Amino acid sequence: MTEKRVFQSDAFIIRPFVAGIPFILMFGGLSHFEFVWLGKASWAAPFVPVNESVWEHLKMSYWSTFLWFLFIFLFFGKRYRLSPSRWLLAGIVSMLFCPLLIVTGFYTLKGAFGIESLFTDGLLFFFGIISGQLLASRTYRYLEPPRIWIGTATVLWLLFALAFVLFSFQPPTLPLFLDTPTGSYGF
Repeated sequence: MTEKRVFQSDAFIIRPFVAGIPFILMFGGLSHFEFVWLGKASWAAPFVPVNESVWEHLKMSYWSTFLWFLFIFLFFGKRYRLSPSRWLLAGIVSMLFCPLLIVTGFYTLKGAFGIESLFTDGLLFFFGIISGQLLASRTYRYLEPPRIWIGTATVLWLLFALAFVLFSFQPPTLPLFLDTPTGSYGF
């Protein structure tokens, strides 16, 4: 009987994080247009940008990252013996870090330097995705999370997802939610 070679997750682990970068960039970038493509269907509002506000653009990275991590775990998790708790934490780290970097970068560039352009927005998205994936890779490879971390990360993820639903329909009148081309909030 020959033993089937099963790659240890550390040998496999760098690949899905690196491969996730172009997927998340492409899928997230395409999601920018999906609300119009779907006929402005209200059911799509929590998942794709409905206007040009900073908040709405966070959905592009958040949900595409979620889909990537879910896909890899469902189709490769068992084969490569991925740790469910470490994979979950790594995914949540990536999903939350990228929006944090985008918001921080956007308001730093705009407020401190007066820079606001489509080019810098694209760079923030690009660097946010790369940074989120690299941080997630390190999280998976080097952290064995206690249950409290998993619980806390899951609660944060659920709160963020709930915020996308709630604020898609009832956005607060804060600059983060302002659709600058129209001067309105929401859709």
